[in-house]
Amino acid sequence: MAQLFYPGPGGRWDGNTSEAEVRVLVVDSSPEMQRLLQQELSTDQMVVFTAAGPSEALALLPVITPHLILTEIAFPDHDGLRFCQQLRAVTHSPILVISAPRSEQDVIRAFDMGADDFIPKPFAFVELRARIQAHLRRQGWRGAHGAITYYADDHLVVDLRLQEVRVRGQRVRMSRIEYRLLACLLEHAGRVVRHETLLRAGWEDQGWDAHYLKLYIRHLRNKIEPDPSRPRYIVTVWGVGYRFCPQNRSTDFGESARDSARKMDR
Repeated sequence: MAQLFYPGPGGRWDGNTSEAEVRVLVVDSSPEMQRLLQQELSTDQMVVFTAAGPSEALALLPVITPHLILTEIAFPDHDGLRFCQQLRAVTHSPILVISAPRSEQDVIRAFDMGADDFIPKPFAFVELRARIQAHLRRQGWRGAHGAITYYADDHLVVDLRLQEVRVRGQRVRMSRIEYRLLACLLEHAGRVVRHETLLRAGWEDQGWDAHYLKLYIRHLRNKIEPDPSRPRYIVTVWGVGYRFCPQNRSTDFGESARDSARKMDR
């Protein structure tokens, strides 16, 4: 598995469940949906907690410290998108919205408010489980404070503390803007980073538009991707932004960084 390092100690659960169990918080005003999700997910060492609405969920959050949150955004007396924003302010756990969107704007706004994924209702439970597992794997690479400072796999090494990037063991020269964009993506590894956030990171509110961002992302991919035409690290989330996707060490990159290093030493 790729290596990711983060500052600060990880938090620990001090309740009655096992450390090996995954705690999932389901927030939905429908008792039937709560029951269905609890039945379907209470397997594979998942412990499911339920809340009928945002107020109950926010009160429960510090008690159970969930690894992942599933939430509706259509509540009878609460703004569900505002609730996503409140959750993101107090937790780095993945937030998966499960709702029937009225328009594409609902999906975009959910991401803008801090959601990590949007699963439209009705959905297949097999797909829901797959998405949950994918987000939990990514969360395993993230520290308690979410601030990643180091990434390494067999192809790519990024050290934000040393401001150094290596591909197949060789140092890669980057412009200041390219490095800022990569650092921003890495610091939010596994999560969608919106265009506006990347523009602020790269150009510090100097008024550049998304055309320049697309151009620099292309330059960045040309420098770090094994195949820039099929990016693995910097993945486009259409209409929203980009996501840095950590890779397993077993991923087939062809010649490994260690092999390259041996050739350099000869």
